[in-house]
Amino acid sequence: MTTLSPDEVALIKAILTTLRGIKVRDIDKALVMLSKSSSEASAKNTHQNQ
Repeated sequence: MTTLSPDEVALIKAILTTLRGIKVRDIDKALVMLSKSSSEASAKNTHQNQ
């Protein structure tokens, strides 16, 4: 078992609190945007390499 410092505990609590506030729909939108960006970048790279 790992012992965490008080700073590490505070950081983990802050991250978990923030994650709890994020709505699933917002996460889905972000994933869609990232997928589109990734697809477009991949298509540009493929086109430039030809």
